[in-house]
Amino acid sequence: MKTDMNKKQKNTRTFLIKIMDQQNGTWQGSVTWVEEQREQHFRSALELLKLIDGALDNNYEVRIEE
Repeated sequence: MKTDMNKKQKNTRTFLIKIMDQQNGTWQGSVTWVEEQREQHFRSALELLKLIDGALDNNYEVRIEE
């Protein structure tokens, strides 16, 4: 059972989400991937989800183009 918990902890990813504004019915802000010490700004909730999804898929180069 303890090894199962260790496996889960190794796969854990922590994101710090800062909502700085809300316009046009969606959020704007930044998301920080704590383990990789990377921060990316987003302009919508959809962009936020894409960034997190990319990190979970180990696709570290996910960027939202302006």
